[in-house]
Amino acid sequence: MIPLVRKRQASAFPKDFLGDRLKAKHLDLVDRYYTSMESDKPIAFASGKWKSAKTKVRADSAKKCAYCEASTSVVAHGDVEHFRPKALYWWLAYDFDNYLFSCQICNQIYKKDFFPVTPENQRLPGPAMPAARPVDPGDLAVLSKALAIDGSLSDDGLVRQRWAAEDADLVHPYLEDPTTIFGYEADDSNEEVWIRPGAHAKSDRAYAAAETYLGLNREELRRDRYHHYSFLAIMKLAMLDNEISQSTRTRILKEFERLADTTAPYAGMNRFFLRAWRIFT
Repeated sequence: MIPLVRKRQASAFPKDFLGDRLKAKHLDLVDRYYTSMESDKPIAFASGKWKSAKTKVRADSAKKCAYCEASTSVVAHGDVEHFRPKALYWWLAYDFDNYLFSCQICNQIYKKDFFPVTPENQRLPGPAMPAARPVDPGDLAVLSKALAIDGSLSDDGLVRQRWAAEDADLVHPYLEDPTTIFGYEADDSNEEVWIRPGAHAKSDRAYAAAETYLGLNREELRRDRYHHYSFLAIMKLAMLDNEISQSTRTRILKEFERLADTTAPYAGMNRFFLRAWRIFT
């Protein structure tokens, strides 16, 4: 997992997540909330409401799953993932800052609607909503406007403040740096690379959550990571050979830069070992 950057200029957001169209989207959400309350059934969300976000969040993570960093073009299809599950946090269903790009395995097989927090009984409170559906359309508009947070007018600090009442165990790669939270361990005998907890105060619970609710140490990932790690390790040994030419050494360093780039599969793992080997700082 690597840190991701949320571009904040208006052009970085789909048009239906800006201005009046964003308010209309949340007016629909308020209507669905009250329909759910009146029918005593779960909210029937409209997946088309966040469909336009896919291209943006997919580009942010370079077509990789934001959690496991496997290529979604090769391993499994990806889609818009609600970091805080909409089943638990209905008011964030159309909140762009709650979106990231995830493969179907991390999202649908493991994470589902699980969202561990610490302490576990201290969840983010929902918005104050009238017990009954307001009759006045103006009142409904006020409610929907309060929920419609325009990401282009916000910043990462404001998002953290909005969600500060809750301490999530899972790592939000747009708002936290996974580099300081996770480490990696290569097992050459079994040809696997495991994600391990780092030295951050959040590391142990973030690691436990990532392993349990994202499956980041599932066998397929451990083995695929090792395949990439093995190439990295061989390149390191080649670079340490005093017999190679300077031009070859330069080419190896350029290859290391490519493997550490955001677009590379398992860039977080590659960066970890390149730092551990003191090739990168």
